[in-house]
Amino acid sequence: MAAGARRGLWLLLLLGLALRLAYALPQPTLSQYFHAGGGDAGWYLANGWGLLSGQEHGSIRGIPFYSSVIPTPPLYLLFTGLVQQVFPDHETILAIRALQCLASIATAWIAGRLGALVSGDERVGVLAAGLAALHPALIVDPAHIATETLYIFFIALSLWLYAESAVAATELGRSWLKPGHALSLSAAALALATLTRAVAALFPLAIALHLFILSRRGLVASWKRKWLLFIAVFALVVSAWTLHNLLLWGRLVLVSDQFVPALWRGVESQDGSPQENDAILLGGAQPPKPEGCLVDCKYHHPTELYLNRIRQLAGADLGGILARRVTELAHSLLQPHGTTHFGDESVREAALRWLGDDRSVAGLGRLLNIEGFFIKLLTWVFHYAALVFGVMGIFLSRPRWAVALPIASFALYTLLAHLVLLSLPRYIFPIEVFMLAFAAVALVDLADKWRAKRG
Repeated sequence: MAAGARRGLWLLLLLGLALRLAYALPQPTLSQYFHAGGGDAGWYLANGWGLLSGQEHGSIRGIPFYSSVIPTPPLYLLFTGLVQQVFPDHETILAIRALQCLASIATAWIAGRLGALVSGDERVGVLAAGLAALHPALIVDPAHIATETLYIFFIALSLWLYAESAVAATELGRSWLKPGHALSLSAAALALATLTRAVAALFPLAIALHLFILSRRGLVASWKRKWLLFIAVFALVVSAWTLHNLLLWGRLVLVSDQFVPALWRGVESQDGSPQENDAILLGGAQPPKPEGCLVDCKYHHPTELYLNRIRQLAGADLGGILARRVTELAHSLLQPHGTTHFGDESVREAALRWLGDDRSVAGLGRLLNIEGFFIKLLTWVFHYAALVFGVMGIFLSRPRWAVALPIASFALYTLLAHLVLLSLPRYIFPIEVFMLAFAAVALVDLADKWRAKRG
């Protein structure tokens, strides 16, 4: 990379880190502990503390934890729990936010590497890193006690390491890692992503398909051996959580026990709060407490209860369920993640009302004065630039398909997974980093054509 491009890259990354810290650190801290009723922050903090406390159940700051029936993958809980072991309450939130800001800007750097690898052009890498560094939603997310930032970081790390192995294996360029080392590290990073959000659990199948395609094209040898190495490392890391639950609590957990509940929420049109979901599943009866629970512990419904409800719904209106899944996925894809942090009023709906019913100067003034209007508008611009130019960039990356295919396949995998499981904008958001890398390919190509046209 030329010295000027390198300086530009680091300036963009430093600016992105400064923006993340400037937003995250001044936010309220102690209130994060008391979000159990209206958000995930208090739950993650309490259960993270409980997981490392050695206690099966108990309560901290008035929020109960029950370590033997944790429904989610453990990595984010371990992260919050470890930080709480080191710092007092106020400093814990600041430390979590600062570490998430570092992970987020590292993700922006990885986006740059992915852009350079799929295009063979360092200019694309600088632009991709800049887009990820300055994306409003990626700037805002590290301020929140939620899994998005770490999950996206580990997925990006895994795909970058795998892309490096593909570059080395197919002789598309030099890689600083040997293919076997890159493959093993990629599998470990994907396992950590899966232990953050379970939805990535089946992505190794996409890796197997990619290695098979490379083998059929004569680009790699012994694809089965390479995939067995990948899946062995992946399974070794992921199985630590399974062994933990088996040895301590006699409970078989493969990453998470929330797959069937997420499938049920995908087909249930009446789902809502945990209390409303309990009422639907139990016919209005109160859920029993877990055996041995000494505090107000959450009851986890048997898998068969969800499956019975799914069968009942599918038998009654299978066509309606399919239509709802497509509609929900489309909404989650087209609605940018991160706008609700700046007020509840929708800029899109307000703009449509102004265009359809008003079109007056006074109405335009009211539109512009919506809380967080400009940051929401910028989020929409980045989101649709990622989608539109990202699709163009995937098409333009065909000459280096061996590297581009697994990165693009993660976006497809995520969409297919949430076509079946519950879909929300924040569940689809992880693909945005990779679409930005492809968008940079398209934008550099358009700039080159524009300059060529001008002579």
